[in-house]
Amino acid sequence: MKRVHLFELADQPWFPRTLADAGTAYLSVLQEKAGLAAAVAPLVQRALEVSGAERVVDLCAGGGGPTVALRSGLRTRSGEVPELVLTDLKPNEARLGDLAGEAGVRAWPEPVDARAVPAELTGLRTVFNALHHLRPPEARRVLADAQAAGQPVLVVEISERSLLTLTLASAFIPLGVLLLMPLVRPVRLSWLLLTYLLPVLPFTIQWDGWVSHWRTYSLAEQAELVAPLQREGWTWEMGQEAVGPGRITWLLGHPVG
Repeated sequence: MKRVHLFELADQPWFPRTLADAGTAYLSVLQEKAGLAAAVAPLVQRALEVSGAERVVDLCAGGGGPTVALRSGLRTRSGEVPELVLTDLKPNEARLGDLAGEAGVRAWPEPVDARAVPAELTGLRTVFNALHHLRPPEARRVLADAQAAGQPVLVVEISERSLLTLTLASAFIPLGVLLLMPLVRPVRLSWLLLTYLLPVLPFTIQWDGWVSHWRTYSLAEQAELVAPLQREGWTWEMGQEAVGPGRITWLLGHPVG
């Protein structure tokens, strides 16, 4: 199956911000309950070791992703727990602000475009479950910007373009929303009402989840993204890891030598 860039509701400028924020907050809780942090921690740790980065800059952080949960187990080359900076072009301010209450974690106060990251945000750039939002030229710009700045970048996708994810996994998303939305922090009455009284969120989140699977880059497509970025002194690595019944797909770029 070829990648198809269908539209996600949360990407549309007319889509209500409260619904978009509910989706990213739900996804953060889902990733936490699915144990994504434990699955990707070895990838992040290796990225820190090979690059020597002292800080993790989480791009497209949405509702927080797995970085906050895995941070305490990470170590830089100097043996310190890395600082974590949460950023997004359209930050879920309530959710990220709540997560930034932990020592060593902060939310960047200004919108950050992953295609043009501010020079002062040095460190390992992470992009969890977000690269599929971008068409190939824009996705390549995210990778090229990290390379031009000499900063390592790790991309991880939990969505996967497979028959299982496009059918059964997508069909159960509304049930997942019903079960997990009460666990989202901070609690928002409007989100609970839009889940149970007027069940909008189970189906908007289902649509975006289904579309995410269609949009996800395969290993071969990742190789096409980085093909023009091959150069001396820089390496690109990629692979897949099993997580429960599914798989995560990852891409790591970093300086060498």
